[in-house]
Amino acid sequence: MNAVVWTDVAPRDGLQNVAATVPTEAKVRLVRGLLAAGAPRVEATAFVSPKWVPQLADAATVLDELGADALPRLRVLIPNSRGLELALQRGVRNVLVTIGVTESFNRRNVNRSVAESLADLAHIVSAAGDSHCTVDVALSVAFGCPFEGRVAPERVVEMCARVAACGADEIGIADTIGVATPAAVTEMCERVSAVTPLLSLHVHDTRGLGVANVVAAYHAGVRRFDGSVGGVGGCPFAPRSTGNVCSEDALLALTSLGATVDADLSALCDVAAALERDLGQTLPGKLYRAGVWTGAPIAAETAEQRVG
Repeated sequence: MNAVVWTDVAPRDGLQNVAATVPTEAKVRLVRGLLAAGAPRVEATAFVSPKWVPQLADAATVLDELGADALPRLRVLIPNSRGLELALQRGVRNVLVTIGVTESFNRRNVNRSVAESLADLAHIVSAAGDSHCTVDVALSVAFGCPFEGRVAPERVVEMCARVAACGADEIGIADTIGVATPAAVTEMCERVSAVTPLLSLHVHDTRGLGVANVVAAYHAGVRRFDGSVGGVGGCPFAPRSTGNVCSEDALLALTSLGATVDADLSALCDVAAALERDLGQTLPGKLYRAGVWTGAPIAAETAEQRVG
């Protein structure tokens, strides 16, 4: 099976690290643009403390503006049971819980131990099921932790098994600080797939290997991925964790391998260009600047564009 389910996390993971406040209407425009471009799923926002992530303080308003018709294709991040309550009040049908593989990162990210997060996850899964809401779990710093260094694959496999036992619908392994390599991704995916039937991958392009890591995971059998249109994003609780893998760049690589995707690459490039205008800065992604190549000759350069 070559069909890929791509979740664009730009509205949440992509914007949370932007210093300047992004207007609510720009966030809504971004989500709507991604949905119109055919993104199978969009991580629209998060019900987290405005004190820790002020950029996402308008979560309820964003969801209200998007309306009920968008909900089937939206995912919302929640840090705990209280976040689930807020999400369910807005009719959310798919939530994401993040748990750090290491104690140090989990405490820095959600201010609790891993054991406490797992205990709360069991309550979240139960309560969400009663409301017909699916629960995904992302295991942060699966390849390396900024506070504890290298993470053994065995530790990640154990965490996946514990999360699966709690009843999570989808388990994602996240390269939060962008230290994974294709070889490490291949090994990790092969190990983790033995304990979870529905595996996803979330990588960052911090060190330039984001697309290569997506390709490695695809060859290892993974068909569910996260990425951010234009490559915006990063984790505010992990030093130097810049740049989610760019959705359109990675999807270009996957389609060249025969993967089928619902999203239209040219439309995604248009969304990235619109986001560039809204943020007032060039984004890390490459395809939206170069354009999707059709194979036709490129128009002759003007004299002003020629170099040398």
